[in-house]
Amino acid sequence: MCVCRCSPSGQVKVVFTLYKNLGAFLSTLNATLKPDAELHSLAVNTHIISASMNKESSRVFLTEPVLFTLRHLQLEDHFSPNCSFWNYSERSMTGQWSSQGCRRLHSNNTHTTCACSHLTNFAVLMNHQQPTYPGGVQGLILFVITWVGMVISLVCLALCISTFCCLRGLQSDRTTIHKNLCLTLFISQLLFLIGMDKTHYTVVCPVLAGLLHFFLLSVFCWLCMETVQLYVLMVEVFESETSRRKYYYLSAYGFPTLVVAISTAIDYRSYGGAKACWLRVDNYFIWTFIGPASLVILLNLAVLVITVHRMLRHSTVLKPDSSRFDNIKCWTVSSVTLLLLVSLTWIFGLLFINDNSVVMAYLFTSFNALHGMFIFLLHCALQKKVQKEYSKCLRQSPCCGHASSTGTHGSLKSSAHRGNNRYYGGSQSRHAPAQRQSRIRRMWNDTVRRQTESSFMAAEINNTPTLTRGTMGNHLLANPMLQTRSGSSPYNTLLAETFNPPSPAVFNATGQCVMMTDVLCVKLRPKWHTIHYRL
Repeated sequence: MCVCRCSPSGQVKVVFTLYKNLGAFLSTLNATLKPDAELHSLAVNTHIISASMNKESSRVFLTEPVLFTLRHLQLEDHFSPNCSFWNYSERSMTGQWSSQGCRRLHSNNTHTTCACSHLTNFAVLMNHQQPTYPGGVQGLILFVITWVGMVISLVCLALCISTFCCLRGLQSDRTTIHKNLCLTLFISQLLFLIGMDKTHYTVVCPVLAGLLHFFLLSVFCWLCMETVQLYVLMVEVFESETSRRKYYYLSAYGFPTLVVAISTAIDYRSYGGAKACWLRVDNYFIWTFIGPASLVILLNLAVLVITVHRMLRHSTVLKPDSSRFDNIKCWTVSSVTLLLLVSLTWIFGLLFINDNSVVMAYLFTSFNALHGMFIFLLHCALQKKVQKEYSKCLRQSPCCGHASSTGTHGSLKSSAHRGNNRYYGGSQSRHAPAQRQSRIRRMWNDTVRRQTESSFMAAEINNTPTLTRGTMGNHLLANPMLQTRSGSSPYNTLLAETFNPPSPAVFNATGQCVMMTDVLCVKLRPKWHTIHYRL
């Protein structure tokens, strides 16, 4: 600041004062400035700085304007900064904000630099946009419902993630798919909720758009991995001991990474827009999401159709009460329902972003809360295996008493090993010999049922022209395919270790079994088919 000094002493005293909270008490209603729109209002968005001199001489002039920079107090919903001063009148003892003699030199999201030709009380006034709700009360209700629905869905997904991560008895390929599906859905909804309207951040907004692009594609990829897992369970006779998790991770995260990387290399400026932190629509950049997502959905539907076709074709071979058939049928129905819910939810969400339609907002909110609760109920609350694991944890917790926990722990453990663990059986079966034996026995029963159209339930044995009852039983036990193998084969546990070597008179003259074993003492129907072994 350069001052032309005309005082007798040749010295000028300048006093600067900073007011941090005074702006809230100085009204902007009678300001000479006017808001840009009807829904906007003027607000003091900086501290007030005051500069004054001594009055030894009334003739004090500024040869150059005063330059000052003020920091914005609020960053959201404030725009169009104006350099102003408080014009106080000693005659009327009132004042008003005015921009006379002041001009703006530079401004960004956080600071504004002004130049004024006089010394008074300076501040920066900005247009403030009040939160408005289209439709009045209806808009406010929609805003509340949107937040409530998103929060409910996030809570349900968080419960699912904690369940799949903390309960050790649920670790398998299928639960790995469910865990990652819930995780990607949780992150996608969280980014949508807190970051979709952060358009004024020039760096953060494109990053949020890219992350949302990646995680939404990952959601659809994990849905496809669940369908692939169903198909594998349908076509496999024996459950594989080798985990496929690395292939699922590579496919479900590798494909979205490739799509986002290519999209960023083509046009990274199209991440983020004026309306929302999402992909731009005007230059068709939105197709970098619609195209890959549609491809994954079509692949998902194709695998589902093949799975349903094979399931219906094999329904005549599998017994109606087969737990394997019932489980696969239930999982297929839930996969189709979940795919439709997730797809419709985010279709309505993207239409709501582009059009701001009230109808789309209601649909997006409803479907979003629905699919979060659906996942929690289907994969956690209604699963007997999950209920048993929760019950086991409660019994082992100190608050429930150590005595009751110890008394029931053994029975729960043995029953869990003996049960049909189709849903969550996987990697843990390799660590328990008793569970491995039960699992091999179950696979053997499924193979015989599928290949021979016979049942292990009691049935009458009819006469056959070629084989007598006694010779059939001896033939089964003397079959070299059913003998023990050298080495530590898991089939030895099933075929050899549970009974002594058979004697010639295994079946008596009436055809009744006199040596009971877990597998080989069965009553046969007249029609016998060749058993194909997969060892």
